[in-house]
Amino acid sequence: MAQLLLFRFCMTALPGGRTRFFFCLVFASSLLVLVPQAAFAEKPPQASKQFEELAGRAAAAREADRYAQAVDLYKKAVEINPAWEEGWWYLGTLYYDSDHYERAVPAFRKLVMLNPKLGTAWAMLGLCEFGTHDYQNSLIHLERGRALGLGGNEELANVTRYHQGLLLNWKGEFEAASEMLSPLVARGGLSENLKVALGLALLRVSLLPTQLDPSKDALIHAAGEVGAMVAMGTFDQAVTGFQKLLNDYPGTPFAHYAYGSTLASLSNYEDAEREFRQEIKITPESALPHMQLAYIKLRLHHRQEALPFAQNAVGLAPQSFAAHYLLGRAMFELGDATGSIKELETARRLGPYSPEVRYSLVRAYSKANRKAEAERERTEFARLNAMLERQQQSIRQSYRTAGGRGGLEPHEVPLSDGSPK
Repeated sequence: MAQLLLFRFCMTALPGGRTRFFFCLVFASSLLVLVPQAAFAEKPPQASKQFEELAGRAAAAREADRYAQAVDLYKKAVEINPAWEEGWWYLGTLYYDSDHYERAVPAFRKLVMLNPKLGTAWAMLGLCEFGTHDYQNSLIHLERGRALGLGGNEELANVTRYHQGLLLNWKGEFEAASEMLSPLVARGGLSENLKVALGLALLRVSLLPTQLDPSKDALIHAAGEVGAMVAMGTFDQAVTGFQKLLNDYPGTPFAHYAYGSTLASLSNYEDAEREFRQEIKITPESALPHMQLAYIKLRLHHRQEALPFAQNAVGLAPQSFAAHYLLGRAMFELGDATGSIKELETARRLGPYSPEVRYSLVRAYSKANRKAEAERERTEFARLNAMLERQQQSIRQSYRTAGGRGGLEPHEVPLSDGSPK
């Protein structure tokens, strides 16, 4: 009987009495649940008797947990038949199970070359690359695995989502990381490792859990608990949690920003504004609270008040397409079509895949009677919106795209340009 790789939580001791939680693999009943046998190409008819014998002995050794013998036999079998997908799969998973990630990577690379549509193989390649600290490639391949599909295996889907969330946070894509991690709270409860990941994303700390200063453990755990409340939609508890977090850890960068974003999502704009203004005092170098304040003012039709916040955002983050977008919006609302077009065209250059920018350009060009350019942007807006909707369906990930008016909620300033993955 073939065997299935299931995922479980493991815990190892770290210096100072701390523990580190991570996902690892254990062998269980049937591979059919994780990777259907039909996903692999059949053995070629011309397979030699030597290959058939090696394949049978390798399977027997693997099922008997004779790791070293199984690895040796699978290596010999794939040397004879390099196109044997199932052999590369088992060789890779045997290496992974023994924490030999650097050896597992070539096996899974070979497998995805043979079967580039096998999402589970891409996901395993990404997990192995995570183990070798090749984080850039790991993120790319985890995304590809989820996009292709993981055969309905919930365990692998959860592990892939978790590691993808960690890497998005490591790259500084904090909103995307939170969206990736949040569904795991409902699926499997709030484990310690998930709590840390949510806390890092909430406070916009672009580190992996293993890179975290031990002195910050309590803060990150507390932030993670609040992040889990937000993820579950228990906002009354989240508000209380934020207030306790701010009281216990005053002056923490981006804690007020996270609280303000949550309040804005509840349309509590007055209290959200208070939190964003407080964040400006703590992190004066950040453009984010200025952008959020500009958006709230635009949402409330306080156009003149929005302008200085948007100008401050552009000054602090001149390469942020979102800052130029907000300044362009504010100028448009104040009747300055020429200035608006200039800022929105800069936003388009910096964020070419943002449908919000394209829609705002439609309005600005139309007001300036530049009909051909307005029509061009209208077409591009429709194309980008459709593209993001397809991404949402294929990757099963929430993308906040523009609605019929091309607008977002105040807490949804488009910090990502929506570029295709």
